[in-house]
Amino acid sequence: MIASAKLRLTLGLVMASLMLLTATSLTAQEVLTNESVVALKKAGLSDPLILTKIRTSPAKFDVSTKGLIALKSAGLSDQIIEAMVGHPGTPASASAAPAVTAALPPPAAQTTQRDSIYHLIGGKYVELRAAVSSIETNVAFFASSSELVLKGKKAQYRVSDKQPVFYSAWPPNEAPLVRLKQGDDHDDRNLKIGSGGFHPFGGTQKMGVRSQDTIDVDSEKDARGLFKLTPKQPLSSGEYGFIVTMGFAAGASGKVFDFGVD
Repeated sequence: MIASAKLRLTLGLVMASLMLLTATSLTAQEVLTNESVVALKKAGLSDPLILTKIRTSPAKFDVSTKGLIALKSAGLSDQIIEAMVGHPGTPASASAAPAVTAALPPPAAQTTQRDSIYHLIGGKYVELRAAVSSIETNVAFFASSSELVLKGKKAQYRVSDKQPVFYSAWPPNEAPLVRLKQGDDHDDRNLKIGSGGFHPFGGTQKMGVRSQDTIDVDSEKDARGLFKLTPKQPLSSGEYGFIVTMGFAAGASGKVFDFGVD
């Protein structure tokens, strides 16, 4: 009887300790609010760091109309506010989901051609249009180089967000994001895509997007079969484009969905 009583007492102490540890852990885990995110911004933390904090922390955000206006007035970027609205712990996110879904582009499986790239801005999807492009090849003594050329020094579609979010029908290896070089003497934008050397007994020819011209992106495939693409680092002002690489080997120019960052 004494041994049984001691066993019950020991088990009770163990259970009490576990409950205390669990309660302490839950209490110590910070829950982000609108005020804490604004405080991070005022402390001078960068947007990428704040976004990481939002994505990895439990949160209870006020995303009512009044709350969103207050966040914007506090100087938060649209990207941070969007992350707060879409956070799983945000009470209003469940009711807001149907409106966002209604504005989404159709799944890739329901389209006859995989030829769309969308820019997500302010909860709306803007479809980028493929620019007119051509391939120009320059041949010198025992050497050649090829460039993809787009008309105009600047793209018509402009964005101000340094880390814009895009949805693409292609994975990033099939339609990489690249930076385009403005022409020095002509009204155009260029991207080097090929080079080669010729010798009396053979030669080499390379065709494709160079790694030094490619912008690294975070990629996530959603339920519709589209790829959410976000630059890993903020983009500097300049000209950019998604280059559909299919057809390069055959000498085709491919499609270029271009945009500029101001």
